[in-house]
Amino acid sequence: MTKGSLAGIGAIAFAVLTVVGSLIENGPGGNYKTSDVDKFLKHGHRPVIFVATYMVYLGVVGLVFLLARLRDAINEQTRSSAFWTLSVAGIGAWVAGWAIGAAVPVAMGYGGKEVTVAPTVTYVLSDAGYFTLAAGAILIGFALLTLVVSRPALPAWVRWATLVGAAGAIAAPAFFPFILFFIWALVIGVWLLVADRGPATAPATA
Repeated sequence: MTKGSLAGIGAIAFAVLTVVGSLIENGPGGNYKTSDVDKFLKHGHRPVIFVATYMVYLGVVGLVFLLARLRDAINEQTRSSAFWTLSVAGIGAWVAGWAIGAAVPVAMGYGGKEVTVAPTVTYVLSDAGYFTLAAGAILIGFALLTLVVSRPALPAWVRWATLVGAAGAIAAPAFFPFILFFIWALVIGVWLLVADRGPATAPATA
């Protein structure tokens, strides 16, 4: 299996596992409702949160493979280093953000009935987790911008698609534009599986 194919599988896994994991985790957000927090913390939902956490973190591994492949397309060392530094920092914040958001139900799962947290505190931690994750997405978005302006050895349409993905990542705090980032990962993953069978570079087009 080539590095490009591995990155393609990683990109698709990242997009699918993260979106599905987030949907089944279903953390409280938006307008505050006590009922939403109660559903999030109920005993039967805790195993789902553990499963979702494994899904999201496996997706992050896939993202690492994708970003490592994209780094190889940058020919200039300084920009390549900047891209990777932003990527690693972003991934770290992403992982930390998810952990913060899931902290209360996980603590209750480990600690049992004696662990009690006010619904408003759970809501605040859930939102704090999302915005920490979103901060990671912003850093990854700037990494992708660094990739685009570096004139990487990638087809023109891939560079334009990456610009759209970067915009979605940078707009993650607004929530809805964030989906563009996952669509980008899915598209790039399919492209890598189909077309990127050689070394770390692909022919650039005007």
